[in-house]
Amino acid sequence: MGLLAVVATFTFLLLATFIIFFFILFQRRQLQNRQEKAALHAQYQQEILQSQLEIQNQTLQHISGELHDNIGQLLSVARLQLNMLEDEETATPTQIREVNDVIDKTIHELRALSKSLDGDFVKDFGLMESLSHELQRIRATSKYQTEIITEGEPYRLEGQKEIVLFRVVQEILNNTLKHAAAKNINVTLHYEPTQFTLTVQDDGKGFDIGKVMGREMTESGAGLRNIKRRTELIGGNCHLESTLGIGTKIRLQLPVVS
Repeated sequence: MGLLAVVATFTFLLLATFIIFFFILFQRRQLQNRQEKAALHAQYQQEILQSQLEIQNQTLQHISGELHDNIGQLLSVARLQLNMLEDEETATPTQIREVNDVIDKTIHELRALSKSLDGDFVKDFGLMESLSHELQRIRATSKYQTEIITEGEPYRLEGQKEIVLFRVVQEILNNTLKHAAAKNINVTLHYEPTQFTLTVQDDGKGFDIGKVMGREMTESGAGLRNIKRRTELIGGNCHLESTLGIGTKIRLQLPVVS
């Protein structure tokens, strides 16, 4: 009887020890998960801030160039035309109309720039309109043909994912303008109930993906890795296709939370 009591007591103590051990292990796992989630959340917030700063910097560079190269030239033409009218005794309706046309175009350009000055443009107007504005800016250079295509019923993405996604597409477009030697750039937004897909495609010279991704912190390689990292950070994935002499296609896919 005494032996049974000892065995029972030992079994109980062993069981209690295992329970306490697994409880402590469970608590540690929970703490580790909370810390990982907190770190991921902090990284996400940092990425949002970094994307906003990069968008603002990109916007300011664009505004500076537009003021100098486009609007400045339009105002110079308008001033030249007005000076010519001063030297004449009477102005013809055609001359007045030409001056008005230049001024109207200048006003239109200023209104387009005013949208870029809005720091919350993506947040307020959404990803589709922001990308449409970006492609219109590229098309205005007369060096590229651009098109935005929407498939499905458009909707807004949750949280601040659109800001990060917009910056990712900006980086893709900048890489295309710098390196691709393309003539046509198309952006497709495909809306599905459970998945959003964004595709950027060009008809440029293409590149060797493996060779570029294998480089150590070069600008092009780092840029592609940054695009993939940011897409993954907001819960999506990035797929690259490129063929030398044909062009490049980059597809970004994000699950949609209902």
